[in-house]
Amino acid sequence: MTRVRFEGKVYLRREDEDVLTALLRGGAKVPFSCRKGSCHTCMLRVSAGDPGEHARAGLRDDLRAVGCFLPCACRPDGDIDVARPDASALSVAMHVQDKSLVAPGVARISLECETNFAWTAGQYLHIVHPSGAVRPYSIASVLHEDPYIDLHVARIDGGLVSSWLVDEVTVGTVLTARGPNGACTWPPTRPIDPDRPLLLVATGTGLAPIAAIARAALYAGHRGPIALYHGARSRDGLYMHDELEALATKHPQLRYVGCVSRDPATPRGARAGRALDVALAEHPDLRDWTAYFAGNPSMVADGRYRAFAAGVDRDEIYTDAFELAHPHAPEDDRKLSMLRADLELWSALGEGAKLREILEDFYTRVYADPRLSPFFHRVTKDHAIGKQYAFLADLVTGRKDYFGLKPFNAHHWMVISDELFDYRERLMESVMREHGLEERFVRRWCAIHELFRREIVKSHARGLIVDGVEHDAEKTTLERVEVSTVCDGCASEMLVGSTGRLLWRTGQLFCQQCDARRTGSRPPAP
Repeated sequence: MTRVRFEGKVYLRREDEDVLTALLRGGAKVPFSCRKGSCHTCMLRVSAGDPGEHARAGLRDDLRAVGCFLPCACRPDGDIDVARPDASALSVAMHVQDKSLVAPGVARISLECETNFAWTAGQYLHIVHPSGAVRPYSIASVLHEDPYIDLHVARIDGGLVSSWLVDEVTVGTVLTARGPNGACTWPPTRPIDPDRPLLLVATGTGLAPIAAIARAALYAGHRGPIALYHGARSRDGLYMHDELEALATKHPQLRYVGCVSRDPATPRGARAGRALDVALAEHPDLRDWTAYFAGNPSMVADGRYRAFAAGVDRDEIYTDAFELAHPHAPEDDRKLSMLRADLELWSALGEGAKLREILEDFYTRVYADPRLSPFFHRVTKDHAIGKQYAFLADLVTGRKDYFGLKPFNAHHWMVISDELFDYRERLMESVMREHGLEERFVRRWCAIHELFRREIVKSHARGLIVDGVEHDAEKTTLERVEVSTVCDGCASEMLVGSTGRLLWRTGQLFCQQCDARRTGSRPPAP
């Protein structure tokens, strides 16, 4: 093992993991996104040791000069000391060259950078407000085609930065920007067949990265059909309607559809309804497609789930969910209500017998996996299998026998990236196939997991949510047992009316004979 020193603590890095994984496993709060070296969100600065050339690939020369590197791409040969990068080193000055209102409350702002500045279509910048507040805005321009970096900024009620940009910033203002960041890009992070069809769906100013991706694909000579859907509440929100219609006329493989959800008056050629609904109604079978979703976080989450269910491979789905000012409120109840019993799947799972066999095999591998096993410290394999079996059996059969935690609360303390979520899902899929489950049933089972991705994936630990209130993740409270259960520490029975100690970070309930703080503490150091 090698050591990673960060903010006064030492983290042991295993040979099979990168520096970012070691930091996150040890509880460090480091922002991240793609974990593939594309988005640059996790960038750190080395103060001692050598992160290696691979960890610096793709960074600007000025960032490399001050020691910046990408921990998600870093597997150093020796010990390494790292720190957060100096914000000033990450910043570039950009001059406002043009500004116009393209829709009520939506400004198109054109920027020129003082230094050489490269980006990939679909990436975003962080714009710094004079107060120091920082917000991300997607780039609507295509490198080598456009003279300026265009941002589409929607004024948000009470939004400090968006109101400043839309209402106060003028031509000639010099903005401070950081980036670029983001992995929802063209070209995508995986090689793509130039004849592969593309589905692009955006809501609101999510059109900025989506339109850039469509234009970049056309500029690069992509030959496959491109279906672009833009959704807005009113006709005024389709602020690039004429531009995109003209682009589609010039490029026959591009089909653009504007969608208006709340206005009876729709522009010529537009559809009534939500963009995602219209897009998937027109493309019910998306096998062999690549899909992009950007804009409202709920639309993006639903789009990912529905695209997967329609046949898109998980590695061919790219998303850019706009950040909200407040933490995401989990939607477990809404999503659970969307699911219907699937008795055909239940039959394929041997009325539960094959389900248990698959889960036993899967969790045997999970407990031996260095990336997944730390999430199951102090939880027996039988206990994990039992809870997952009860949860899935309820959903597939339509029964109501499961009384455990819902997906968000079951994972609220876990720092899980999209990449790690997909890693877990690929392992599950391989086990399903090895047990002879037909491909259509593999996809239907995994679609259930995909539905709750947004409740599980997060960049920092959250508190347990009870009755709509999020609680301090580290606190413990005494709770009266309302439904007979077993202790998460010693597995002894806890009867109705007894008292247990609840550890809010993990949602574990311990009997009075167990020391909740000790049993439910953070994973021991490797």
